[in-house]
Amino acid sequence: MKPPHDDQHLFVAADGVVVRDLPLTLSAAVTVEAWVSTAAGGGDAIQPLVSAWAPTAAMTGFDAYDAGMTDGLDSTGFFGAVFDGRHVYFAPQHDTDNRHGKVLRYDTHGGFKDVAAWEAYDAGATNGLNTKGYYGAVADGRYITFIPRRDSEEFHSRFLRYDTTGGFKDPGSWQAHDLGLANSYQSAAFDGRYIYCCPGQRSVPADKRDAHDEGHSVTGMKQGMVPLCSGTMLRIDTHCDLEDPAGYATYAAEGTDGLDTRDFDGACFDGRYVYYAPLSHGSVLRYDSSLEFADGAAWSAYDARPLGLVRNVGAIFDGQYVYYVPYGRTQAVVRCDTRQEFKADKAWQAYDLTRTAGRRTIGYDGACFDGRFVYFIPYWDAGENYHGEFLRYDTAGEFTDPAAWCAVDAGLTDGLKTVGFNGAAFDGRFIYGAPWNDGAGHPGLHGHGAVLRYDTIGERGSFSLRYADCGHNGGLCAALPGPRFLVATEPGVVSIAANRQLAPGRHYLAGVYDGRSIALYVDGVRANEQPASGRIQSGDIEIVIGRLAAGAAVFPGIVKLARVSDCAREGDWIRTQHEEVNTT
Repeated sequence: MKPPHDDQHLFVAADGVVVRDLPLTLSAAVTVEAWVSTAAGGGDAIQPLVSAWAPTAAMTGFDAYDAGMTDGLDSTGFFGAVFDGRHVYFAPQHDTDNRHGKVLRYDTHGGFKDVAAWEAYDAGATNGLNTKGYYGAVADGRYITFIPRRDSEEFHSRFLRYDTTGGFKDPGSWQAHDLGLANSYQSAAFDGRYIYCCPGQRSVPADKRDAHDEGHSVTGMKQGMVPLCSGTMLRIDTHCDLEDPAGYATYAAEGTDGLDTRDFDGACFDGRYVYYAPLSHGSVLRYDSSLEFADGAAWSAYDARPLGLVRNVGAIFDGQYVYYVPYGRTQAVVRCDTRQEFKADKAWQAYDLTRTAGRRTIGYDGACFDGRFVYFIPYWDAGENYHGEFLRYDTAGEFTDPAAWCAVDAGLTDGLKTVGFNGAAFDGRFIYGAPWNDGAGHPGLHGHGAVLRYDTIGERGSFSLRYADCGHNGGLCAALPGPRFLVATEPGVVSIAANRQLAPGRHYLAGVYDGRSIALYVDGVRANEQPASGRIQSGDIEIVIGRLAAGAAVFPGIVKLARVSDCAREGDWIRTQHEEVNTT
C-alpha cells in the first residue's frame, strides 16, 4: 500500500515500516491518522494507534487544588470520579457534616488552579427525591449516571443522572429515579451498553437478621434496622429511559460456586467478562456478558483468600491482567491473568506489600493505569492514618519483584493536606484523586476538597491517537471505551472522544488540532469537535505505532498505515483520504 502524496513535513509508516520521515516540529497544529484493522472488541484498556507519548519513570509530577468551597457550596467528600472526554465529575458522598448531593466538576481544558475551571451543583433534591450519598459514576457518552449508596438514614436506590448536552447547573439537565431497592451499590462497570452495579449491603429489620449473617457496622441507620451483606446484582440498560422498568435486571449471585459472593466494591470489564472486586469475603465474582444476565452459567467465582486477598476496593484492567486493590490492612495485591482459565490457580498471583522497600504501603481505594504503570490511590490503613502514599507497579517488571514497585508520599502537596482519596479519574495524562476523608473527624466522617493531581508524562508527550481509551481508569467508576485523540499542550492536555465504540473490522481514524479546536474523525466522518487551545508541548519523544513508548498498552490489531503532519487537515481532505486508501 502506497502512502498518499503529501508535501508537508511528516512522519509516515506503512505495515510497521517507516517509509518517510521528514523534519517534524509541532507547535500550533497537528494531524494524526491511522488506517487499522482489528477483530477485538472494546474493554477497559488503552489501545494506542499513533503516539508521541511516554509515561515517565520519575514520580514527581504532583500538584493540588482545594475545591472545597466551589461556587459557594461545601463541595467536599466524594466517592469516585469519572472523565467524560472533557470534564471530570466527582460523585457526592459526605461533606464536612452529612451525606450530600453536590456534584463537583472540573473542565480539563482550563487551568487546574483556575477557579473558572471548577463548578459545583447541588443535585440533592432532584425530581423531589432525596438524591444524596452516591458511590461512583458512569459516563456512557451522553449521560453521567451516579450510583446510589446511602443517605443519612438508609441505603437507597435513587439513581441520579446528568445529561451532558444540557447546562451543568440547569435543573432540566438532571433526572432521578427511585428503583425501590433497600440495597447499597458501590460503584459499577460498563460494557458500552449495560451498567453493572456492585452490591454492597441491604438494610433489614433487626429481628429478621440470621444469627450467622453479617454486615458492616453502619452509623446513622434507621432505628430497628441493621445492615447485611448483599449479593443482589443489578444491571441497567442505558438504551432505555431511566424510568423504564425494562431497563433494569437483577440476579441473586449469593453462593456462586459454593462461595460467599456478597458485598463488592468496584468492577472492571475486559471486553467480555465483568470482574467484581470483593470487599468482605475474598471471593472474586465474574460475569460472562455473552450470556443472559439471569443465567447461572454466566456466573463463576474463585476463592482468592489463600493468596491474601482479604478486602478490596476497586479493580483495574491493563489489557491482560485484572488487579484487585487492597483496602485497609490487607497486605497483598492480587491479580488475575485474563488469558488463563479463571479458576486455574496458575492464573492468579499475589504481591506482598510489606516487601516494598522502605515504605508503609497499606490501605488503598481504586487504581489507575497509564499505559505502563499501575497506580494505587491512597486512602486509609484501617487505623488512624489517612495517608497520601501513592503506590506504583511497573508492568515492565515482574509482578512479584519488589524492584518493580515504588511509592511516594504525596500527603502534603502545594501546602495542602492531600490524604484520604476514594478512587480517581484519568484524562489520559493526569490522574485526579477524588477527595474523601482527611481524618479530621476521626473516628467520624469528615469530607475534604483537596484534589490531588499527578502528571503521568511530564514533558514526555505531544499527542496520542487511540482506538480505545477508558476515561474512568480509576478502578471505581466507568466510562465508554472508544476512540480518543489527546494533545499535550503547554498549559495541560486537551482531548476529544468519539463517544461510541467501534465494531471490529477496518477503520480510518484521524485527530486534528489547530490551536483553536480539536476534532476526531472516524471513517472520514467527523465524530466530535470542541474548542481547545494551547501551544503543543514539544519533546524528544519518538513516534510509536500500535503501543506507547516504553509502555505495556498495545493495540490488538494491525496498523496498516499511519501518518503525522504538522498542519491541521480539513474535513473534506480527510474524507478524500479515507475513500482513496479504502479503494486501493
